[in-house]
Amino acid sequence: MKNLLKSVCVIFALLLLSSHIYGQNEQKIYLGFGTGFDYGGYGGKIEYLPIKSVGLFAGLGYNLLSAGYNVGATFKILPDKKISPNLMFMYGYNAVLKVNGASHYNMTSYGITIGANLDIETNGSGDKLSIGLFVPVRSEKFMDNYDSVKNNPNIEMKAELIPIALSIGYNFRMK
Repeated sequence: MKNLLKSVCVIFALLLLSSHIYGQNEQKIYLGFGTGFDYGGYGGKIEYLPIKSVGLFAGLGYNLLSAGYNVGATFKILPDKKISPNLMFMYGYNAVLKVNGASHYNMTSYGITIGANLDIETNGSGDKLSIGLFVPVRSEKFMDNYDSVKNNPNIEMKAELIPIALSIGYNFRMK
């Protein structure tokens, strides 16, 4: 975890430094609120675009078990259009297992998640609605724990684990 945070800080610093090469006017910052992995569950996200086609983000929220987080990057395919499809890559929480009455099974999976989203500009100030679809790569330890719960006849599963996840949020342009 400590090495991951160091890596993220180095990447942010390098992109901040490199952004001066491309000019100050290309930089954008968004502050968003929503639900999904990129928002840490139910929470918020900050996104920094050092150049118009690349964004770096960090999300923090509540994932129904504890604090959830994700850090990642987006590649804006059509950054100058009102509707921009984006490829996304992130690391952080990507599944939660919460078992009422058997809390020893409770667990959060951390790993890589890949996906895509659409940024839809909603007004002239650059605010945007973001809708995403993601494929999480869940840890083996989490999947083993999930299988133990699923195969336990004393536990009733109310929801199955699905291989994809959705995200939706509203992001305000700050700069």
